[in-house]
Amino acid sequence: MKKTILSFFAILFLFVLFTGCENSKSKPNQDDEQNNDSLITTDDSPLTDHDSQLPDDDTGNTADLQAIFNLGPHFVNIIDIKEGDNGAPRDFRIFEPTGATGLVPVVHFLHGFQLKNTYYDDVLIHLSSHGFIVVSGQSEHSLMGGDTSVVEATKVTAFIEWIKTNLASKLTGMTPDFDNFAVSGHSRGGKVTNHVLNTAPAIAKCFFGLDPVDAPPPLGGDDPSLNNPVQFQGKSMFLGAEKGPEGMQACAPADHNSVNFYFGFPSPSRHIIAAGVGHMDMVDEPDLKACGTTCSLCAGSKDNALNTQFRTYSGGLMAAFFSSALKGKTEYETLLGDFMTHPFLTKVSESK
Repeated sequence: MKKTILSFFAILFLFVLFTGCENSKSKPNQDDEQNNDSLITTDDSPLTDHDSQLPDDDTGNTADLQAIFNLGPHFVNIIDIKEGDNGAPRDFRIFEPTGATGLVPVVHFLHGFQLKNTYYDDVLIHLSSHGFIVVSGQSEHSLMGGDTSVVEATKVTAFIEWIKTNLASKLTGMTPDFDNFAVSGHSRGGKVTNHVLNTAPAIAKCFFGLDPVDAPPPLGGDDPSLNNPVQFQGKSMFLGAEKGPEGMQACAPADHNSVNFYFGFPSPSRHIIAAGVGHMDMVDEPDLKACGTTCSLCAGSKDNALNTQFRTYSGGLMAAFFSSALKGKTEYETLLGDFMTHPFLTKVSESK
């Protein structure tokens, strides 16, 4: 009887710890009464001064590849779509690079466990500013229930198929290029994305894992995506965080993190581990504070300036990887491999 009571209170304690994120504040400009089809420009974002940037990378100017670590030539519009809007199967956010011409590559990004798709604006604005349409959907899962990662993967697959048919109608004039379509995910979002690729390996051209985690659920179960051989044969890249395996609650535990994704994926693949930062340090600063216990349990840098640099670095690596894989700008392969020139200290840099 005592063991039963203790188990009940242990689960209740964990539930209280992990529900802090659910009550986090909305991002600026997120008005529930706002027309879902309206265009939001992130006026409080750092996209205010492009004077120091190179010309549009779509022109083929490759004189300074390091510019990929600065904001790109495109201002970014944010469009929020609500579930049910013209058949939308879930809430999602679009990052649209204004002025991009021709066919514009598309990246689907999936957030981490118990987080929100609005928590990654800094990284995704950086990526989009270099000429990519980014779509970030909202998943439904929680500590005490919700979809397993396998079930969630079936919903993500259906959502990707939906946006391939319907995204163009949500944009302001540009044409999405679904022949050059990529997937990405943070934490559990990386695991779910790998489940998607295992069942539909041709759904995307490449995959970028942002500190992906393949661990079983916190309260038991067994649904890691790497238990089965990886089916995806496209290009991949994984960015890990040094402090992910650290702390009482390892949020990117050893044997389930970016190391294992890199090991499990075929060539060509790259792997970098960023020094000094933790599993949640790529989350926007206001959301990292508002997320509560879900974020605070993870070991992190506790350094706002370093985290800002890490978000910039993450966005730059994604932009360089996708520029090579989706736009054919293979000169970025040299940049990705030359970690000594990167504007952030790394613990590991490897490729195959």
